[in-house]
Amino acid sequence: MKETFVAPAATAARAPLPGGPLVHVQVPAQPRLRILDGASSFFGGLGFVFGNPRVWPYAAVPVLVLLTLVSGLGALGIWASWHLVSAILAGSSAWAEVGRWLLEILLGGVALLLAVLCGFAFAQPLSGAALEAISERQELALGGIKREKPRFRDNLFRSLAVNLLGLAVGLPLFALLTVVELFAPPAAVVTIPLKFILSALLLAWDLLDYPLGLRGVNVRERLRFFGRNFMPLLVFGSFGAIVLLVPGLGLLLLPFGVAGATRLVVRAERA
Repeated sequence: MKETFVAPAATAARAPLPGGPLVHVQVPAQPRLRILDGASSFFGGLGFVFGNPRVWPYAAVPVLVLLTLVSGLGALGIWASWHLVSAILAGSSAWAEVGRWLLEILLGGVALLLAVLCGFAFAQPLSGAALEAISERQELALGGIKREKPRFRDNLFRSLAVNLLGLAVGLPLFALLTVVELFAPPAAVVTIPLKFILSALLLAWDLLDYPLGLRGVNVRERLRFFGRNFMPLLVFGSFGAIVLLVPGLGLLLLPFGVAGATRLVVRAERA
């Protein structure tokens, strides 16, 4: 059975009084999350992952996927660049040998860079099942229920719509702020904090995809939930954005970020 969030505004219902006419009864709106909930959920997710050895295999999946992609694609790229250079530069002179080595190093470096970029781009979606398992176990640890997973096709299209919406909003804004910095460098005092805030919001939007996806929540309901709990989600995403400032910690953030996002959703449901 699908679960949806209560509409943000209070609603009026008509209830009959015994022996009297119908009267309007005001139903209170769903309470919002507190700002401190964003911080406590982030660190609660961190404690849940590090304090539960049974979750560690799932938490290691994104890193293992990344290492597999980078090593496999990197080795393939270096092998292809070596054969390409050998076909382009033929000859036995000393200058030909130097040129061949320089070109192999250059193309090999480009191949490794592309392997790293592809690894980071595909590691998260390929680790989706493990991250959903972390979300499910976090909810069960909080006393929640074991949910029936949505159909793969429905979940795929919904996640695709969520990711495309985040890119459609985030990329133009990042580009606009970067252009402003280029043409007006003093504006960096404003644009850099705005970029950080934007990164925090996009990160929270991305991490919420796992607990909300298990609930079958569509994009419109996610936007309503996001707008209703804007500040707690900004605080939650800000802690994650700080972690992302350290190179290489992005995939380590995913497991406890997903657990923290699950804690936020559970708190919202119980509010």
